[in-house]
Amino acid sequence: METVRIRTPQALLRLLPRLVGDPGAPSLVALPFDDGRSGMPMVLDLPDEASAAGVARAIREGALGADAVVLVACLAGALGTDPLPLRTPLLRVVEQLEGLGVGTLELLALGPDAWGDYAHPAAARGPLAELDLLDDPAPHVAERAGIPAVPEGEGDGGEAVARWLGTLGPGDLAAAASDPLAALELAVALAPQLAQSPGAVGDAPARAAALAIALVARPAVRDLAIQVAVDGVDAAADTLAALDDAHSPASDAAASRFLGIGPPPDVPRLHERLRRWSAIAVAAPLEARAPLLVIVGFLHFFLGRGRTAGRCAELASAIDPALTMAPLLREVVDAKRAPDWVLDERGRAQVPRDRER
Repeated sequence: METVRIRTPQALLRLLPRLVGDPGAPSLVALPFDDGRSGMPMVLDLPDEASAAGVARAIREGALGADAVVLVACLAGALGTDPLPLRTPLLRVVEQLEGLGVGTLELLALGPDAWGDYAHPAAARGPLAELDLLDDPAPHVAERAGIPAVPEGEGDGGEAVARWLGTLGPGDLAAAASDPLAALELAVALAPQLAQSPGAVGDAPARAAALAIALVARPAVRDLAIQVAVDGVDAAADTLAALDDAHSPASDAAASRFLGIGPPPDVPRLHERLRRWSAIAVAAPLEARAPLLVIVGFLHFFLGRGRTAGRCAELASAIDPALTMAPLLREVVDAKRAPDWVLDERGRAQVPRDRER
């Protein structure tokens, strides 16, 4: 494990993308430290006066053993020359953390144009361009791959997917349902080509995505898509074979995984599945998107991104109030915060630190 020494706020902000990727503004990033060694970063909602104490408790609960934190308020609006926003509730978080035995090393603001230090609110803002001029504090640590946000709006291939959804007949759906894993795997394999559809492979990506969207409206198939991402095709095939036996070992194992129980998953596969299912989700018509938001939400949860998972659940419920899996996802996130493999110290060496609160 490489040792990285951070001596200035600028160097810390320069390293932030290596630690948490894109936290998604507005948000609050908390970097815990124990005797100078960093722990698992957390991404939380920015506090207001009412939530400041709860945010501090969430940081304390998620940073067991930490004696200090660095807090970075990631803001959606430009900092400009105005007073730094949210100073009062953020200082309230710092005060609450102090009462919980956690000191605050730095309290910084990061906007799209500049950064600032709440300890010196009258000081000039630091332009983001200056961060790029600094020496790389961790030249041997690779940049984090981008992690998709909540699938919102209309993505690439949406028109073609909608056309296919309108033309699929009962025979098409019956054929796909006869081997749902194959249909899902084809859609996932072709998902990166939705942006080029129709392209070198014709309209196949849009048609495959449309079939997958239709299939995951069925709860059992939706759950298979989630299980493939966390445990692979073979485990999902075992669950499919035992579909009529709710008490089979395969069914019990799948249910436990949805609760975040068990060994760490294959993280590169999980990241790749998240990117591809997110692409399919934003290509889906809004009225058909709720099951896909559940899939994407669980994948975020499996990576420790509970904040984003919860938002996926809320959006899915808003689209389809009858979808029972969406509130279940919300309940799992609220109850566990993150899966065992993220919370467990042994899992931290294997799972990238994507944890959100």
